[in-house]
Amino acid sequence: MVFITPITFAENIADISPITEPQGIDLPTNTSSESRSPINNSLIKSDTLSQTQLHSSTQIEASFDTMQMVGEADMDLLWFSIYSAKLMSVDGEYQQNQFPLKLEIEYHRDIEAEDLIEATVDQWQHIGIDNQDIARLQQQIEQAWPDVKEGDKLSFMMHNQNLGQFYFNDQALPIIQEPGFAAAFLDIWLSEQTSRPELRQELIGATK
Repeated sequence: MVFITPITFAENIADISPITEPQGIDLPTNTSSESRSPINNSLIKSDTLSQTQLHSSTQIEASFDTMQMVGEADMDLLWFSIYSAKLMSVDGEYQQNQFPLKLEIEYHRDIEAEDLIEATVDQWQHIGIDNQDIARLQQQIEQAWPDVKEGDKLSFMMHNQNLGQFYFNDQALPIIQEPGFAAAFLDIWLSEQTSRPELRQELIGATK
């Protein structure tokens, strides 16, 4: 998604010495609400949901609340804990192309939105998405994602290959209907080409 978010944020800190203060990781002392980056909801594509896609926003929330966990995994590097992730489905099982799916990420450290987006792009490149498509998909997140603080949650509900929605600390962000976005985002973790296959195995419940 890394979300990563995304996975490659951890790879960027691989050369940190264990006896020195971490370099390149912001650990701000001011965690007041005034220091948080605002969520900009206005520039994401947010067309009105059609009857053929989702019957109502009530059904979205209902499915969100009744999801069952498929698997969970921690993203750690050396002595750093980056995030915990959970994958959920309607029946607690993972099957490819069965929807809805929900990925929930809880961050264990502060990460700027710019770093999350950069890591997401790196992962899209890793799993083989065309650069022209990446530029199009990137537009869907770069205006919406906030900086995250330790304890924040970023969730993504995938309703089908082309329809999904982010939630930041349970606050709904605009629906994303960009073709291919939903599948591309979850493929960061679920694709067989993921850079973290052990994380994938845990998330899809293969290690149960």
